[in-house]
Amino acid sequence: MNPAEVKEEILQAAQAYLDTGEIPYLPYQGYQEYLESGNRVGFETHYFARRRMLVVLGLAYEMERKAAIKELLEQVIWEICNEYTWCLPAHLPIVDGQFSSQARHTVDLFAAETGQSLAELFMLVGGDLSPVITERVLYEIDQRLFLPFEEQTWEWETKENNWSAVIGGCLGMTALYVLPKKSERQLRMIKRLDTAMQSYLNSFGEDGACVEGVGYWAYGFGYFLYYAQLLAEVLQEDTYLKQPKTRKIAAFPYYTMISPGHYIPFSDYSAIELPSGLVSYCYEHLGVAVPQLSGVSPLDFDPCYRFAHSYRNLYWHNEAITRETNASFHHYFEQAQWFMAKDVQQDLFFAAKGGSNQESHNHLDVGHFVLGTTEELFLTDLGAGEYTKEYFDENTRYHYFPAAAISHSLPIINQHTQRPTAEEATVLQVDDQQFDLDLSAFYPKAAVTEYQRRFVVSQQQVTIEDHFVFDEHQPKNLVVENFITNIPPMVQNKTVQLMTKKACCVLGFTSDKIQIQPVTYQDHHGGQAQAYLIQAEYALEQTGEIKTTIKIKKG
Repeated sequence: MNPAEVKEEILQAAQAYLDTGEIPYLPYQGYQEYLESGNRVGFETHYFARRRMLVVLGLAYEMERKAAIKELLEQVIWEICNEYTWCLPAHLPIVDGQFSSQARHTVDLFAAETGQSLAELFMLVGGDLSPVITERVLYEIDQRLFLPFEEQTWEWETKENNWSAVIGGCLGMTALYVLPKKSERQLRMIKRLDTAMQSYLNSFGEDGACVEGVGYWAYGFGYFLYYAQLLAEVLQEDTYLKQPKTRKIAAFPYYTMISPGHYIPFSDYSAIELPSGLVSYCYEHLGVAVPQLSGVSPLDFDPCYRFAHSYRNLYWHNEAITRETNASFHHYFEQAQWFMAKDVQQDLFFAAKGGSNQESHNHLDVGHFVLGTTEELFLTDLGAGEYTKEYFDENTRYHYFPAAAISHSLPIINQHTQRPTAEEATVLQVDDQQFDLDLSAFYPKAAVTEYQRRFVVSQQQVTIEDHFVFDEHQPKNLVVENFITNIPPMVQNKTVQLMTKKACCVLGFTSDKIQIQPVTYQDHHGGQAQAYLIQAEYALEQTGEIKTTIKIKKG
């Protein structure tokens, strides 16, 4: 879409709201449902419907200063100011099975985003809003964000993940928008927020890889960059923009793009259209290669309806990002231990990962890989599971199929899958065609003393060589080579074929004991989805090697 089309989409959505005049309600039952069952969907559906209305009416009024839009916008703002808390129930402190007295003044991701949205809207059209609305907005921002931040320290300030960037960036932007320029309070907050910004940067190695996945790159780095840009504009402080690591992080999505709109699905990935404003800024101001986008992100590209994204998509868009080429490359993120090979001529995309099982939003997936053409994956990763209370509990997280080892292309050794450990994989060798890992530490109960995995990439073929040494007291061993796909497999002799309309993937085994296990699981959105496990069984003695050849054929 182009800017004019997106603006028209927003204006039509605004008219639809005007036609009904109905503001989504936020039911108490949603809070209670989370306490009782851990389900997030009931509450969040209403919450984000309300945030969509704020984005639509806010942008529509910024474009067309119509009295009817302003009247409904003011009412939406009023209702948001009346909310029990701006946080999601999933992020509220719970004591003895109930939300604590601190719930109303907890500063989480969504409280910070709400404050930033209102502050930015205030900056854009605040002079037109009723004095009562203006006073209320400033009061609620102070009570819900500024004072809680000033009066205590928060865990997110030192978190090395997206939380530090999102909350810190939102608070920083809000302070720059609504507090007097260079006032003591503003400067004090900006100085303190540096801890959060540095914590976020510390979550990256010098390679700039976002181990949380490209969706969380857009989330965390988006708010980091929005704040960095505003800080440079308002206070002429451009330290964050000039840091070499910032450019490295900005380049991350380019190397994870399989095809436009499709990225490596490692970790808690969910299908995402990257914010076009963010990508445009990375291209224009940071001078890095960026993934090709089709145009301006449409209104509903972000299910959480973040005002910061939507506003910048409209006004930061650079048409050049639609002309970026889908080029071939070999790339290795050294600190993250991600290996990528993309060959446009041979129509092959391959990515494998080392790393550890202690990463933010991790799965049990060290040594896992994905493989396909530059349009579709044959061997894949299921990405994020359904976000519930238990999904983020370290004791139950890996009971969810998408996060478990069994849902990744990893072996089952003596009936044991990969376990969560503190160790990091050891990279033995890496070049354009080969990636070798030592994974011995990730199967502590499998009686395996040495396990090395080698990936060899050659034109339209990937070969996987697994080398095992078992405990001397374990003369007989069973290894099941396990692969995950969402394409119905067909077994033929010692091969498995995965067919689509455009290509075929053939897995060649040295075993004739091959089984296909269909699996139905809950996806990120709580719906039922289908996947298939391809499992080839091998009996090994004290030492053994297993070789699997995977070929991609066009047509």
